[in-house]
Amino acid sequence: MAVAKKSAKAPAVQSRNDRIDWRSLYLYAVCLITLLVVLFSTVSLINAIMNTVFPDPAFIDAYATPENSPSPALLEQQERNNQIRAIKSIFTSFITIAVATPMYIFHWRQTKK
Repeated sequence: MAVAKKSAKAPAVQSRNDRIDWRSLYLYAVCLITLLVVLFSTVSLINAIMNTVFPDPAFIDAYATPENSPSPALLEQQERNNQIRAIKSIFTSFITIAVATPMYIFHWRQTKK
């Protein structure tokens, strides 16, 4: 019986880099989240600006009886409240963008290092 000899040289073991780089994963995840926050806040900001320029009309119930119908002063107050709500939404969206953008820029620069 012939026994095959093993070669004296063992093949070099290739090192696999299967480890997860947790730092890069964190940085890219934060970048993705902040980018989405900026995107949705920008859409919300544009919507709020449109609601400020063109406020929603006051709600008038078509089936209300004349005794139950709202007064013109109440309808005007409703329109003013809609416009105030839109202005508050502008500030909220702007502040969200102002906070998320620097966070995105900082983390994106960290990924480039």
